[in-house]
Amino acid sequence: MSVCKGSSCRAGGSDAVHVAAREALTEKGLQARCELYRGGCYGFCHMGPNVVVREDTGRKRDPLSPEDYQLMGWPGEVYYSGMTAEKMRRVVAEHIQDDAPVRELFGQPDSGDDD
Repeated sequence: MSVCKGSSCRAGGSDAVHVAAREALTEKGLQARCELYRGGCYGFCHMGPNVVVREDTGRKRDPLSPEDYQLMGWPGEVYYSGMTAEKMRRVVAEHIQDDAPVRELFGQPDSGDDD
């Protein structure tokens, strides 16, 4: 799971979202099941704070891959937008713990642009 650390997302509260994710993963004992990262800007600043969840499929990590700052469209990839600490705790409880992505929190990256 990656929480954006771009300046717009940070201004919108992504640091608190990251802390909530870390605390929820720890409280539920899910650290071994879900690695938490701070990702770069995904380019959807107007929709932030942004969180991307990707299922580990055993794919070898390419150090030159844009996956840290771009949606890849991979199976198991979910993009959440407009995240808050409360929404993040819900994503951890439902998506990570119960394998039930929270559809109503999904971001729609084609809904606008940052220009």
